[in-house]
Amino acid sequence: MRKLSIALSILVLPLAFHSVQAQPAETKTGTATISGQVRLKGEPARGVEVIMVTNIRWSANSPRARTDENGRFSLTSVAAGSYRVYAVAPGYVSPEESSISTPGRSLSVADGEKVENVDLEIKRGGVIAGRIKDSQGRPVIEEAITLSKLDGNNKSPFYRHFSSNYNIFRTDDRGVYRIYGLPEGRYRVSVGYSPDAQSIAQSRTFYPRVFYSNATSESEAKVIEVSEGSEAIDVDITVSDPKEARDVSGRIVDAGTGEPVERVGIEVCRVSSDGSPRGGVHESESGPNGAFRVYGLLPGKYALLTQSRWSDGFVSDPVIFDVSEGDASGIELKVRRYDASISGVVVIEGTNDPKVLAKLSQSFVNASIDLADPKLQSPVEILPVRVSADGSFRISGLPAGKARIYCCGQNDLRVARIERNGAPVGEEIEIDSGEQVTGVRVVSLYGALTLRGEMKIVGGTLPADCMVGASALRTDQNAMYEQSVAIDARGQFVIENLAPGEYEIRVSPHCLAPEIMQRFSSVRKRVFVGSDNQQPFTFVVDLSRKEEDK
Repeated sequence: MRKLSIALSILVLPLAFHSVQAQPAETKTGTATISGQVRLKGEPARGVEVIMVTNIRWSANSPRARTDENGRFSLTSVAAGSYRVYAVAPGYVSPEESSISTPGRSLSVADGEKVENVDLEIKRGGVIAGRIKDSQGRPVIEEAITLSKLDGNNKSPFYRHFSSNYNIFRTDDRGVYRIYGLPEGRYRVSVGYSPDAQSIAQSRTFYPRVFYSNATSESEAKVIEVSEGSEAIDVDITVSDPKEARDVSGRIVDAGTGEPVERVGIEVCRVSSDGSPRGGVHESESGPNGAFRVYGLLPGKYALLTQSRWSDGFVSDPVIFDVSEGDASGIELKVRRYDASISGVVVIEGTNDPKVLAKLSQSFVNASIDLADPKLQSPVEILPVRVSADGSFRISGLPAGKARIYCCGQNDLRVARIERNGAPVGEEIEIDSGEQVTGVRVVSLYGALTLRGEMKIVGGTLPADCMVGASALRTDQNAMYEQSVAIDARGQFVIENLAPGEYEIRVSPHCLAPEIMQRFSSVRKRVFVGSDNQQPFTFVVDLSRKEEDK
């Protein structure tokens, strides 16, 4: 029989992700090589683009290749790390390794490794299509469609559909939508916003949420079964009359002087039943004369307060307002400045290499503060400050609370411990209002070593919804942070940027079955990392072994 060589190259578009905007990411080059074959219905698929991404991020420099006449591909100059490898062809689906619906095949790669037979079997995706109309039978144009994929417990965990075309999730001028390239599974389709939605409407009007087929709650929604190449058409929904979105406006003033304050970051949050702010954040900033206006709120009760993420040094008590019946205006938010600070030095322990020490001036220090005042929203994230060439830093504009200090900007520098006046302080530093905390020493380790490992499963198989990770924690000092990676489909993992020393390596499953969690509870090893070429080690997990047998 003549082999079928599937030509998909003319269909391949630049990769984009629905719900998450693709972000440029710096891509390292290395010496590993990855090769394999893409097949469709068991036959070679030519002209298909294969891409490796890290943490579901991609850039123009992400390792990629296109399959040849025999469906084969080869990716070269790949850096060590944990990746997902998948084939990109509109309307087709890369394999999923679990019900978490992450496409592609996980792969942990060591520098210089030659990984072969990374084979991908793509499938024709399913289609859900229909028409959205209003109560008068008119088309609802450019309206967003929400798609939820159900797990084995009929729950709707976070689902991200990977597509090269954002427009498939919006209706056209006829009110028609067509979502293609869906993996097999069970789905709910809805339009509009739920009454307790934490999101903010994007226009002056919005439609209350309606599920297919014309149900107002998830429990009454009709579930759509999608299989390979299936088409569920006429998935039509009729929405009720649109509702008016609300606005809130007012000004920001200094709590002490009453004078307006410009360029203060603020946020609007939904209010929970106990009166505390919760999710659904809309961020804005005060302008001339301290004025602000936030558009497009769904009816309900909200809190207005200073921005907790990336603080600009201001704090306020929340102002609660209700826009159930109409807009809110004349809101006055009284702010005061944070006036505490933390200063000290970042050091790199265990090296005098000038090239390594030079990394200090390329690093940043930031803090996350759990506020002492329970009325205020926590935590507050502080904007990173650059570390000086001599390692010194000062973080100002801090509130009272418990501060966690982080370093960022250099992947091969890890915080080992934090000291104050020569004594370890654990994970948090207590700050009183207005306190100037000095004598802080952030001890970092330079890590350039790589540890490889393998997990073997005996006595059974893992559930389809189970993903497993590996982590490394320093044991020869008061280490603060673990380094964690995913274990790939081959059972292998690579942990990078380790400093020399002793580590405890653990493997941990992420699944719903408690008995599986128990099997992994005692799976750990002590390993001394002293070179970059030490032999991989192996974990054996016996799924047939009961906890009482251990």
